[in-house]
Amino acid sequence: MKYVVIICDGMSDEPLEELGGKTPLFAAKTSHTDTLARVSELGIVHTIPKGMDASSDVAILSVLGYNPSLIENILKDEPSETSFDFYTNTGKKGAIVTADDKIKAVAKKINLSVIEAEGATGDLSTNYAGKKDAAVKALFDDDMDFVMIHVKAPGVAGENKDLDKKISAIESLDAYIVGPLVEEMQGRDAEFRLLIMPDYPTPVRLGSNSKEAVPYLLYDSSMEEEGDPVFSEKTALEKGFFYDEGYLLSNHFLEAE
Repeated sequence: MKYVVIICDGMSDEPLEELGGKTPLFAAKTSHTDTLARVSELGIVHTIPKGMDASSDVAILSVLGYNPSLIENILKDEPSETSFDFYTNTGKKGAIVTADDKIKAVAKKINLSVIEAEGATGDLSTNYAGKKDAAVKALFDDDMDFVMIHVKAPGVAGENKDLDKKISAIESLDAYIVGPLVEEMQGRDAEFRLLIMPDYPTPVRLGSNSKEAVPYLLYDSSMEEEGDPVFSEKTALEKGFFYDEGYLLSNHFLEAE
């Protein structure tokens, strides 16, 4: 089994009057993600523990299966302990594709391989397809069990209060990462689990990150769930699956419960 997480940075948002009460995620054309949503587990998860900032390093640690409030030294410059090693904790050889320096630093402290993708910029001009290619190479050429793809573009658009670019970034994620990745995994006849989610919301109204829970989609190629034709904050909330701590969702996704 291969495990892939696609972090759509800041993708979650609020219902907006200019979108007829829809969020950017709901309004975006995401045919590949919505196809998965029909047969996936949908739910809501908190990635930011109480009392901590809504920052990328905190959220990513949470999604990787750590409780950030208990291991704050990873977020500082102190040496990490052996018990924080990703392979030791999960039994899975892992890597992350990201252009975010803060996330790279955290990954190195837990011995998660950092992969540089050609054209990955950490902004709206990033090479989406290049990130997908790097992830597939890591999974099959480098025999990784787990790969996280982190894409900053939706969050950057949210910080800039640019609704059109946020929708465009979400659509690009769907078109150049989600669709081709699933097609390639299926073409290799590989069993895999795929988790698609934001790290935290970055509402265009605020232009900054918030601590609210975010939607997630968990697809398992070996089984079908009763999902919904659309992946959105609303449909994920309606399905009733809820994780109050991000690391609990990670345990579920990695089948470590």
